[in-house]
Amino acid sequence: MDKMESRNKRKNKLVNFLNISLIILLIVANIYFIKLNINIDKKRNLNINELNSQKNNFNTSETKTKELEKELTHLKNIDEEINEIKNEYFENLKAFEDKVSNKEVDYKIAYLTFDDGPYYLTHKYLEVLEKYNVRATFFTIGLDKESCYDNRSKSCKELYAKTAKYGHTMANHTYSHQIFYGLYSSTNSFINNVKKQEKLIKDRTGITTNIVRFPGGIASAGSLRNSIVKELKNLGYGWVDWTASNGDGGFVASKQDAMNNLKKTINEDIEVILFHDYSNITLSILPDVIEYLQNKNYVLLPLFYESKMINK
Repeated sequence: MDKMESRNKRKNKLVNFLNISLIILLIVANIYFIKLNINIDKKRNLNINELNSQKNNFNTSETKTKELEKELTHLKNIDEEINEIKNEYFENLKAFEDKVSNKEVDYKIAYLTFDDGPYYLTHKYLEVLEKYNVRATFFTIGLDKESCYDNRSKSCKELYAKTAKYGHTMANHTYSHQIFYGLYSSTNSFINNVKKQEKLIKDRTGITTNIVRFPGGIASAGSLRNSIVKELKNLGYGWVDWTASNGDGGFVASKQDAMNNLKKTINEDIEVILFHDYSNITLSILPDVIEYLQNKNYVLLPLFYESKMINK
């Protein structure tokens, strides 16, 4: 009887050990699936020394499990940590913007903004901005973006996430941008477009945007302006137009004309510059634009909700 009890106890210990080991393996199997082939009969004949060895191994595994659990907790909280870092970053930007506004520093600020994307050409824009370590703001739309408008053989769907990954501000330009086809037919039409684009950006980047630009500028809203702004405010949105542009939203004959147009409109300590990331001309002069602004003591930054340039 004693022998049988001893064997049962040993078997129970072994089964418990195997169950705990399986739990440990399942934690690791977030990425990998592991198949276990265990010969129970062979395990029953483990001697005391082997059991002690397994116990030591288990203690080591338990330590590793605690480390894994700690890492998993960190991963679960990473979004919150990222938001804290972003909030601190924008707080610092706001403090810097205030100093620029009050002329407490010799620097100025330029917010580069790009409308109507993403396009296949947006890849090239991101490359230039990354080369110069510049963060900008992209006012995106969603309609007709599964295939790139400027390259139908390519998908533009992933460009939302790519743009966000590089640290640029993701902003809302309504889902459709259909200025003359219903966008401004009513307040509800406009707001529904904003909500639809907000969801698309969230689904593709994990970011909830709170900055919007009216397609065509706020003047395009006409008599609906006040009611739309009121609803945007209720949704927690701020809106922004622009203070400078190179004219790439219309006809620009040459790179020189585009550069001259921009220079004529740059005259404030804080500028919001309008570009479109479908323009080959703007892409070709973007390095010159960045260097020109930096030489004029402008710091190039991404827009953020608390900025004085955002109407709330």
